[in-house]
Amino acid sequence: MRKSLSVPVMVIAVISICLTAYAFEGKGRGDRSLKQDLLSQLPPEKEMLFHQTMRAAREETAENRGEIKKLKEEMADILTAPVFDEKLFLEKKTSMQILRQKDRQAIDERLARVATQLSQEERIILAKMIPQKHRQHKRHAPRLYK
Repeated sequence: MRKSLSVPVMVIAVISICLTAYAFEGKGRGDRSLKQDLLSQLPPEKEMLFHQTMRAAREETAENRGEIKKLKEEMADILTAPVFDEKLFLEKKTSMQILRQKDRQAIDERLARVATQLSQEERIILAKMIPQKHRQHKRHAPRLYK
């Protein structure tokens, strides 16, 4: 009796998993999938140039990202401390904003270098990859005031 029930249960489980995977195929990849599709329209050597340049920018700003993470932790400690130090909190926030601006500037400079080596048609493809509005992983902060 147990063997006769276990086979159909396993078949139903496998089918359910397959249907779920099919239903959500491509979902959740968001901008990354769109960017990959756009980049694949470039000639292979230009696509590789783009990836190498962005990788170099990421390596260049790696130290900043570590510092930003540290600042976030410090800000959380300040917020959760028994006594809130507004001045210290704002100093940390300003430092973090400066580091983020440096990161964005480094990426923009690298992107400009790549763009000088592309034709107008290739730059059109590159322009489609630039987000119209800054969004962090498509999450939006709740609006507290209207």
